[in-house]
Amino acid sequence: MELVYVYYLVGMASAWTILYFIVRWRWGSVLKDSRNLRFYPLFIMVRSIKLTEYIDKISSSRRLFWKILSNLGLSISIGLSFFALYYLVDNLKTYLFRPESVGIGNIVIPLIIGVTIRLDHLPYMLIAFAIVLITHEGMHGIVARLEGIKLRSTGAFIAFIFPGGFVEPDEEDFNKSPTISKMKVAAAGSFANLVVGILTLFLIMGLFLPTVTGVVVLESSEEDYGPKPNEVIYSINGVPITPETLFQNITIVDYLIVETNVKNYTYQVKKAMTIPIGWVLRSIGVIRVDYYRPTVFNIGDPELEYSIYRALWWLQLIAFGVAIFNMLPVKILDGHLLYMTLIQSKVKDEKKLKIIDNSITIVCLTLLALNIFFTYRTFGFFQL
Repeated sequence: MELVYVYYLVGMASAWTILYFIVRWRWGSVLKDSRNLRFYPLFIMVRSIKLTEYIDKISSSRRLFWKILSNLGLSISIGLSFFALYYLVDNLKTYLFRPESVGIGNIVIPLIIGVTIRLDHLPYMLIAFAIVLITHEGMHGIVARLEGIKLRSTGAFIAFIFPGGFVEPDEEDFNKSPTISKMKVAAAGSFANLVVGILTLFLIMGLFLPTVTGVVVLESSEEDYGPKPNEVIYSINGVPITPETLFQNITIVDYLIVETNVKNYTYQVKKAMTIPIGWVLRSIGVIRVDYYRPTVFNIGDPELEYSIYRALWWLQLIAFGVAIFNMLPVKILDGHLLYMTLIQSKVKDEKKLKIIDNSITIVCLTLLALNIFFTYRTFGFFQL
């Protein structure tokens, strides 16, 4: 299945290259003089005056509502930064001093498609990143205008296959703004992501049943007889497949009956055996599975239900991840802008500021790197 996405990426890269040379050859002089359009290999960016006007319109309506949200966002984002640091320190302590307690909740890995993330997650991640980036930048823009900070530009971009948006405050206007205003702008993006994550989580809880009723086949050996990718396996010899039973032993005497949403597969067994259900799946050509949760509306299409679930699951994961770790006081992240804005209002010595800035960044990056190192040391290399 992943070969399909490899071909897709290669095709997209080829199309980008061809398009770039055609555009540069045909409209090179127009692009050179344009202030609102930038076109590079694997990257296109469009600035929009209308989008800036739209953000102005949103921020000027229901100002009290946005004021309350921006104040709440600042408080919560500060809490998120402390939570991020606490999590990294406590997680590292678990790896070092309580290795027997390490589990899935202790995993910290970078999201690199094709390396740490399987390519079959790509469509869902693209949707998630688009929503997260657009709401993140949009909230920055709304709060900036709310605080009287002009927007230099707003727009959208596509970086290879990743869509996104940006809001660029006027630097001079931003620097002259009160400390609290700059902090609110810095905190706004992560707060928006947190709200998206919470709403998505509620949507998952409302749309899907809390119980697992089987497993979806994600990868199989593609044998002529047996479950194929996207089929849902409900039971083995009448034993429902759940997180509790997947690794439990089952005794098979004469026949093995695999119930799926497509058909029942029957295998004759030469001799009786007692093995875990997971091993049974492996023996019939099933390589990789994921848990299946049906919708409360009973759509009747397990493949569609699973696709919706995956899209929402990735959206909440990325939204929460960006909300929390974007608040780390590390250079290029919003947490850095938030705290350095506060520190700069108290410390005027440039040398001291540089030392504080670099020290905080080094400590945070070291904590992050150690968490990633111990994750792979404990679990080995793996892909989500």
